[in-house]
Amino acid sequence: MEKVPGNYVTDEDFRGRADDIVWRVKFGGEWVYLYLLMEFQSSVDKYMALRRMVYQGLLYQDLIKRGEILADGRLPPILPIVLYNGSQH
Repeated sequence: MEKVPGNYVTDEDFRGRADDIVWRVKFGGEWVYLYLLMEFQSSVDKYMALRRMVYQGLLYQDLIKRGEILADGRLPPILPIVLYNGSQH
């Protein structure tokens, strides 16, 4: 596994955003761009799904800028994971 930069700046307002952990894995001798976006959440966020979508979009923009797309031009799959460690509500 290899850690991938998880800090992005939005194009429209230049605000920085960061995921907690982003990885890619090596499978069969080649990099498989299955990015695991991990978000450790300690409080309830009723818009978490939207937040995850924004992070995924920023990651895709960054991959395109770095030329890290699949050989056939497709974007790699992303597996978002949210780990909630707050109290039950």
